[in-house]
Amino acid sequence: MKKIYLAVLILLFSVLTFAQQQQERIFYIVDNVPIMDDPDETDELLNDDIENLEVVTSLDRIKALGYEGKVDKIFIITTKAFSKRSEELKQIPTTKIMVRKEGKWYINNSDTPYTGRVIDYYLNGKIQGEGTLTNGVVDGVRTVYFSNGNKRYFYTYENGIEHGNTEEYFINGKLKQKGSFDHKKEVGLWQMFYSTGKLKRQSTFVANKQDVPKEELNFFSALDKGLTYLKDNEYAAAVRKLNEAILLNPNYSDAYLYRGTAKLNLFDFDNSIADFDKAVELEPLYMEAISNRAFARLRKFQFKDSRKLSATSEVTILATKDKVQIPEIELAKICADLKLGYSLGDRKQMILDAMKEYCK
Repeated sequence: MKKIYLAVLILLFSVLTFAQQQQERIFYIVDNVPIMDDPDETDELLNDDIENLEVVTSLDRIKALGYEGKVDKIFIITTKAFSKRSEELKQIPTTKIMVRKEGKWYINNSDTPYTGRVIDYYLNGKIQGEGTLTNGVVDGVRTVYFSNGNKRYFYTYENGIEHGNTEEYFINGKLKQKGSFDHKKEVGLWQMFYSTGKLKRQSTFVANKQDVPKEELNFFSALDKGLTYLKDNEYAAAVRKLNEAILLNPNYSDAYLYRGTAKLNLFDFDNSIADFDKAVELEPLYMEAISNRAFARLRKFQFKDSRKLSATSEVTILATKDKVQIPEIELAKICADLKLGYSLGDRKQMILDAMKEYCK
C-alpha cells in the first residue's frame, strides 16, 4: 500500500513513532479520493488547508469502506477548498479515480470509456488540471495549473493527439513558450521566452522540417556537445565547447548553466558563480541555476583549505571538513537561493539537507 507524506499528520499525531508508522498499514482518503500513488514532492497538504480530519481504526468501518484486511488505519480528510465547491463541481470526476486501459480512461468498475468533463486537484484541494474526455481520450483544451493557481500550460487535442495551439507559462504567470501542432507535428512559428518577457529563441516549422539559420545550428551543435561532455564528466572539455557556444550566442541562459556546472565540478567556484549569475540575470526563475549557485557558494567555503587526495586530467578529489564557518553575508545569499530554488520546485534531498543545516 502506498504511503503519503502529509505535514499535518506529523503535527497532529507526533505521538506516533517512525517505527510505529512503518508497521501500521495507513491509507488516506482526501476529498473522497483514495490516494493510491505517492504524490509529487511539491504536492503538500498543511493544517491550514484542512476543514475536517477523521481517523478510522474501527474494523467494521474499515470493512464498510472496502479495505478490510488491507489497512489498519484510514485518515479521511476534507479540505477547505473542497467544502467551498459547488455540488455541480463535486460531481465532476477526477482521473485519480479512473483507470487507463489501452489508451482510454474508464471510471473504476465501468466497462465504458468515460465521456465528459474531468478536473484534477492538488492534495490541498486547489485545481491541478481540467479538460474533457470523449470516449476515454482527451478532446479539446487540456489545462494544467501550478499549485499557486497560475496556469502552467495548455494543449489542444483532437481524438487524443495534439492538434492546435499550445502555450506554457512560468510560475509567475508570464508566457514561456507557444506554438501549434497539426496532428502531433509542430507547425508554423514556435517561440520561447524568458520570464522577463524577452524572446529566448524562435523557430519556424514547414513541411515537417525546422527552419534554423546556419549560425543558430552551429550554436546548438556546440551547446549540445558541451552538454554531452558535462554528462560524461569531461568537465574541462565541456567548458571549452561551451565557451564556443557562448561566443556564438551570449544571451542563452542554458549555456551559462551548463558551463557553470562544469566549473563547479572543477572547483572553479568564483567563475562558476559568475556563470550562474549570468544565467539568472537572463532567466530570473531558472531553478537549476539558482540551486547550483547556492551550492557553488557553499562548496567554496567547504573546500577552503581542503587537501587534494587524487587528481586526473578531468577529475580532482579533495578532502574537506563537514562543518565550516560561512560569513553572514554569504550565508544569506546561499539561503536565499536555496529557499527560492525550493519554492520553484527543487525538492531534492540535498536542498532539504542544506536548508536544514545552514538556514535556521
